[in-house]
Parts: sequence; C-alpha cells; structure tokens
Amino acid sequence: MSENTGTTQEVVVKKKRGRKPSKERKGYFYEEQEQAVVDYISTDNIHEKNRIFNTILKPAFTKMIESIIRRYRLYPPDEEFEQTFDDTMSFLVAKLPCFDPTTNYKAYSYCGTICKNYLIYKINQFSKNQKRNVSYDNPEAEFSNNLYDDIRYSYTDTMMEKPFIVELTGNTVEGIKKILENKNEKLTENDEKVGNALLFLMTNWEELFAEMGSNKFNKSSILMFIKETTGMNTKEVRDSMKIYKKEYNNIKFNLINS
Repeated sequence: MSENTGTTQEVVVKKKRGRKPSKERKGYFYEEQEQAVVDYISTDNIHEKNRIFNTILKPAFTKMIESIIRRYRLYPPDEEFEQTFDDTMSFLVAKLPCFDPTTNYKAYSYCGTICKNYLIYKINQFSKNQKRNVSYDNPEAEFSNNLYDDIRYSYTDTMMEKPFIVELTGNTVEGIKKILENKNEKLTENDEKVGNALLFLMTNWEELFAEMGSNKFNKSSILMFIKETTGMNTKEVRDSMKIYKKEYNNIKFNLINS
C-alpha cells in the first residue's frame, strides 16, 4: 500500500513538472511581416523586393484581403471574388510605399485600412452607377435621390472652398494637440488613444484616404481606421470623440463667422 502510494505521488509530481507545450500563434501578421514591409519599401533592388513580397508579404496580404472581404462582407455585386481580390491586392501594393515606418502605427493597421477603404470605394462606385442607370428610365428618381443627398450632406466640408478646408484642418490639428497637452482636461486612456489617432489621420490624410468616394464612405473609413488603430469598439470611440467633435465644431463656427 505504502509503496504503491509513493509511486503514484511520484508520477503526479513528474506530471506537474512537465513542460506545457507552447501555444502556436494562429495569426498571419507578426514581427516578421512588419519588418518585411519596412524592408520592402526601403530597398531599390527589384529582385529583393520580389523576394520579400513573394516569400513573406504575399501570403500575409492574401489572408488579410480574404479575411476583410468575408468578415465585413465587402463584395462588389458586379464582380467575381477573384477580380475583387486581385484588384485589392494591386491597390495595396501600389499604396505600400506611402507607409511611414517612423510613426508609431503598425503596418498591419495601415494595410488593413487601405484594403477596407478600397473595397468600400468599389461598392460605392457600383451604387453610383446603378443610380445613373435607373435615372435614364426614371428622371424623377434621380432628382429625389440627389435632393435627399443634398439635404443629408448640405453642410459639409467637401462643399467649401479648399483654402477654408486647409485652415480648418490645420486649426483642428492644433486644437486636438492642445487638448492632449492640457493636464486640466483629465483625459481617459481611451480619450488619448482617439486623439492621437485623429492627429495621425488628419496629418496623413492623402496617404490613407485618397479622394475616392462619398461622405458616407469617408465617415465609415474614419471610424474603421480609429477602431483598428486603438483597439476600441464603436461605442468607446464615439464616447471619446465627443470632446474632439466639440472642439472641431467651435473652430468651424469661429472660422465661418470670421
């Protein structure tokens, strides 16, 4: 009895001391891929670019694009999946040199945002073409749609003159910086994350969001970008956006009235 008990205890001890197998990471974009993006845009050697892309980036980008299309259901109705995938991959590669490795943002977030924006743009373009085709048969329908859009977006930055937009954007960037630097604001961690994401977005607008789409497209893109870079959900982003939205509205009001 005693010998058997001792043997059993010994086995149990050995099991406890045994090393647990390491969990295999199931993702597709890690440190190797982040560095590969930097190496890809840094080298001028075409053979090295091809090697980096084919061996490291292409497999990761393939999974990224397929995942985004299926997860967000971004299927242009007039295209086969292969065409949508190929077009998105080509667009991503074309925009890859615009990524700035000196920022604190990950290449993963940048590439994901580029893909989502492009897919939303393609879907919006399809919707616009559908409206045009319908209008040929029913001119009144086109008038109604345009009237609705005019009412919905009647007071937007895109309708103002460019010098105003430049000044508004610059003043808003400075306003956000002051909020982040003001110790009396008592910002939460989420508030700071959103503020820094907005600064990055507004100072890198041309690289991240080319002029390709409607106001609805831009709003969707901004929300997705902030959620992606901060790791926050929609409600958290909207709550932390309030202080910056108030600052933006004040700046805009003062510019208009001056």
